[in-house]
Amino acid sequence: MMFQSPGAILIELGPLVIRWYGLLYAVGFLVALEVAAKYLCPPNITKDQLSNFFIGILLWGLVGARLWYVILNADYYWMNPIEIPQIWLGGQSIQGGIIGGALGTWVFDRNNYLIKLSIAATVVPLAQAIARWGNFFNEEAYGSITNLPWGLYVSHSQQFHHPCFLYESIWNLISFVILLKSYDAKNPLKMIAKYLLFYSIGRLLIEQLRLDQILVMNGMMSAGTLMAIVGIIVGIGMIITQSASSHSRSLQN
Repeated sequence: MMFQSPGAILIELGPLVIRWYGLLYAVGFLVALEVAAKYLCPPNITKDQLSNFFIGILLWGLVGARLWYVILNADYYWMNPIEIPQIWLGGQSIQGGIIGGALGTWVFDRNNYLIKLSIAATVVPLAQAIARWGNFFNEEAYGSITNLPWGLYVSHSQQFHHPCFLYESIWNLISFVILLKSYDAKNPLKMIAKYLLFYSIGRLLIEQLRLDQILVMNGMMSAGTLMAIVGIIVGIGMIITQSASSHSRSLQN
């Protein structure tokens, strides 16, 4: 089973252009929100409040994802500034999106912040699993040339490559199932930490296959690898801190 994109555009009617990339982002968001509202929303948080929080994550996540990608590719966007807001063409960093979504909502929506963020952390992998297929239609997020039966055909190289978008989609779907099954509303920080760990471990492994790595630290490693390592460290640190705090409270009782 080989993969070949039918093109980035789904519908084009005059000035109206609907791209697969944007459509799948929207579908992923709506599906994740529906799952969160149906299975995870506690009685003290209304669906409207959760929806507003998710919209904040989406908007600030898009800003963070694009901003981080532009920073990592500063030389190109310095020469092509008109392309900076054209997010529908692709070119975002999910790691920047995670930071942007978390910080943006913390600034503008702190009511029950940790609970709502833990709910988001549980279902975000589902949204990511769906949205990753936007990379398929854009022929991006692929790895080295492969003869495996699930290779992605890339038109400009005229070769089949590792479909890294597919690997991440599968990893995110598995992560979502595990997080949903183990969701603990009493330990929101633990859920957030588990998301960071799951995502970062998957990204660290899959990043090594990708050909579109952006190198940092004088070429020592890619930005994706560096951010994944940071995510793993932060996730482990949060779990250790949470466990120590829980143990301390149990001793006091």
